[in-house]
Amino acid sequence: MSKISLESENEVVKRALESAYCPEPIRYARQRQDEILGERLRRDMDKTGVAGFGIADIGCGNGYHAVQFAPFCLLYHGFEISPAMADSARPLWRKAGIDNAQIFVGDAAEAVIETGFYDIVLCLYFTPGNIRDRSDDLSLYSDAYLDRNPRFIRVISRFYDALKIGGAAFLTLYKDVAEAEAAQIDFYEHTGQRVVTPLGSRFVATAEGFWSARWTKDSVASNLDACGIRAEDIAFYDLNPIAWLVEVKK
Repeated sequence: MSKISLESENEVVKRALESAYCPEPIRYARQRQDEILGERLRRDMDKTGVAGFGIADIGCGNGYHAVQFAPFCLLYHGFEISPAMADSARPLWRKAGIDNAQIFVGDAAEAVIETGFYDIVLCLYFTPGNIRDRSDDLSLYSDAYLDRNPRFIRVISRFYDALKIGGAAFLTLYKDVAEAEAAQIDFYEHTGQRVVTPLGSRFVATAEGFWSARWTKDSVASNLDACGIRAEDIAFYDLNPIAWLVEVKK
């Protein structure tokens, strides 16, 4: 069990998300992710003739994507573990005139959600790589753990069940490459954190409690297989040399 309080870790996350500093590879991956999803939602809405989609956003942060994808939303449900981040979402929505969004504060692994309710599930801005059992013992996060992360499996299984047949989930992931590790370290150090993992680890952890994994295609497939998701239902889209947007179809 981690000695670092959840409140302290959440404050680190908030500071990182709100930082004006962002390494160019991460900034571009985020921008391209939003462009691809916006194009995809617009195309699917035109093709199906629906008025919009029911969207769940795991780790929604300040609720930015409710605004970004407002033209495509019938409803938006954000799931955010940090009360401070949730508090920043509501005024953002009021300012943007968003009236079909709600935020649920708490652990997404414990969320009570209806089976077959959502058209789209989002877990963006590298949030999938932050999901883990919290521990100060970094040896817990072995290759075996990263290839079959029980916390990630619990969260994604729950939201995959909440997808309608024909729906899709989208995850943004760091590739397990040196360029991604360098960008992670650059970002965390510029937000006042101290990296405690040796170079070449498959994740970056900081003394302040932040933790962010990188992925191989095999580790993605292994984790999603444990969620009951077939390999043929997974598609990888290159965002840039450090990141994928992964689509999971149902």
